[in-house]
Amino acid sequence: MPQRLYIPRQVLNSISEHINSAVELAVQGFWSANEDEDTLTGHLGACLRTRTHTVQVSDDEVNGPWKWSMDYAKFRGRGKGATERYLGADGIFELNLDWGYRTDTKSLLFQSKTEWDNSSELVEQSVLLSTWREAAVAINYTPTSFEAFSIDSVLSSRGVRMNARGAIPLQEALSEYFIQCKVGNTELRYDARQRRLYWRDNNGLVVGVQFSIPQRVRLSIESPAQKQKATAVDKEILPSEIHNHRMAVPLEEGKRQLSTVWTT
Repeated sequence: MPQRLYIPRQVLNSISEHINSAVELAVQGFWSANEDEDTLTGHLGACLRTRTHTVQVSDDEVNGPWKWSMDYAKFRGRGKGATERYLGADGIFELNLDWGYRTDTKSLLFQSKTEWDNSSELVEQSVLLSTWREAAVAINYTPTSFEAFSIDSVLSSRGVRMNARGAIPLQEALSEYFIQCKVGNTELRYDARQRRLYWRDNNGLVVGVQFSIPQRVRLSIESPAQKQKATAVDKEILPSEIHNHRMAVPLEEGKRQLSTVWTT
């Protein structure tokens, strides 16, 4: 399951309202931007882009003025390694949650198609995206709606739209699934400066690959100024006193370490 990030309900509602209206606006402009998927994604990103909004939160875990904004960026490719045939994605949605003393990030890769009907190419791209299947979706742009599909749905359909199950409106995929952490992954992130995608693999290793993701939509959320709580201490000691204060461990844990760790 994706790691759930804490975002107050009032902030979620504010963001969801914007996403709903922005996607509806993007759909209305379909015929003026339907040359290809990249153009439509750029059109969608422009509709989603918005200034900083302030939401006054009360009666929640973290009260005060929360701020959020959305931006869109299109990156130029870099040579052969910039093609999507290695990754299967032509864009990424990002969520950055700034706490002042740390930043939580989660990402969702996507591959888009215009008026998807039957596409063996989408199947091939979905096979590549299955490496990140819990953090990837396929988007279908149509004149009446923008819809999202899971990678599993695309693969099981064998690339035929009418056989694909579980389609949901894109605005719902973003508001109800991605932002609320039902899809996406906090171990997946893209460094635009280094043009490198990072994630943690099944063996617990953080791996990175050089890759230029063409387009990014990023949601930035800033909590009220938070300071890291100082650790409460009973006594301040001098460096010369360190050895008078052996670190405490449970008796059983100490015996286990002496009998196993140091004798292996």
